[in-house]
Amino acid sequence: MLKQQLDQAPWTIWQTLSGILWTLIPYIALFQLSNFSSPPSTHPTKSVPLSLPVDAISGLAYLIYALVIEGFFLVAPIYFAKRTSSGDRRSVMQVLGFRRFNLRRVLPWMILLFLSFFLINYLYELFISTMHLHLQTNDQVILQHGKTAPISTYVTLLAATTIAPVCEEIFFRSFVFMGFLHNMPIWLAIIASAFLFALVHQDIASFAVLFCIGLALAFLRWYSNSIWPGIIVHALNNGTSALLIILTLYNVIKM
Repeated sequence: MLKQQLDQAPWTIWQTLSGILWTLIPYIALFQLSNFSSPPSTHPTKSVPLSLPVDAISGLAYLIYALVIEGFFLVAPIYFAKRTSSGDRRSVMQVLGFRRFNLRRVLPWMILLFLSFFLINYLYELFISTMHLHLQTNDQVILQHGKTAPISTYVTLLAATTIAPVCEEIFFRSFVFMGFLHNMPIWLAIIASAFLFALVHQDIASFAVLFCIGLALAFLRWYSNSIWPGIIVHALNNGTSALLIILTLYNVIKM
């Protein structure tokens, strides 16, 4: 057997659905509003380099933006975890999946899934080039922005490596996925949570890749009975992408 008995979330499927609703409404609204407030990833066509002070201010503004928009992912999980448990910090952390896991048992899967992301990206890029599709992923947008605003780009990459993995794993894997398990078989809960994960990123060009990553991370949450493996693999994946972007900006490699 691959898996021991999985813990169950104390919140119901209806609480899960309501949590999704009042998380995504402000998240999407702020995301759309940001199109008018110049966060680093939304204006890839700028060709004039920003001055150092302007770039630094832009970086600080984006850091605040990232903290706020990623913070939306924490509200529903923490609220329902407190409401459906004893409410103390330890019980909340426990029901959200912050627990030890069997490293020897889970590590091979973490390595395998992390490496599979490279293969998925390679095959996807090959598909795009073969089909002559004019798609621009968020990584390409950030790379282009990095040529004119390096400081704010570094802040964007830092937030994607440190803030996003924690907040998104708590919401999509420990809250949504675990809540779906009340009324869905495991395979359907994995697919549904992965689809929502890819959809929320609002990156049509990378939807297929994000969906596959969502499948892998949900599987890790199920297999390990802990949120930590997903956070680690998520951070490693984003960190690797960030490193590749930086190396490309310095002409060390070509993307």
